[in-house]
Amino acid sequence: MNRPPLVALLSILLGGCALVPPNHLGAITTNVSPMDYAERLCAHLDLESYSSCASRVLDDIDEARLERLPPGGSTSGPFAVLMDGDIYLGDYRSSPFAASFRVSNGRHHCRGGYDVFRGSVDALFDVYCDDGRSGWADIIRASDGRNGIGKIALDDGTEGDIVFGYVPLGGLVSQAE
Repeated sequence: MNRPPLVALLSILLGGCALVPPNHLGAITTNVSPMDYAERLCAHLDLESYSSCASRVLDDIDEARLERLPPGGSTSGPFAVLMDGDIYLGDYRSSPFAASFRVSNGRHHCRGGYDVFRGSVDALFDVYCDDGRSGWADIIRASDGRNGIGKIALDDGTEGDIVFGYVPLGGLVSQAE
């Protein structure tokens, strides 16, 4: 019995598992409740402001579900990253094999993306910020396929939450315009 090839095969397989970032969400879609969006969008606020923020997000989500999705709204839309106590706003674009986002808090800009045809082996975004930080972002679509949540982690230890799509962010986007 020739064990070295078996050991090598197991090492390769197990070594591949180490490439997955910590806290990888590990799914394509999940049920995301309106409160899941509100918790992420309002978490950076003090307790007094949190409840009014959450109520506003929930109201905006109820209104957005009644509105028609804008053209291209199933493959692009608003994108928010909440980290360092700031909200970075921007947009995302996606296709079945690639996706990207760009966000800014007014002082700093970050961008992320993955592309299967350029070597990305999973749907984890490589993230680069103009202040030199880099890292990864992991998103998961809501069951409707057009909105969702995620996590971001940068090399300096910064972590944050992601919310994207017209349903949870439509009200935020219309205020910014």
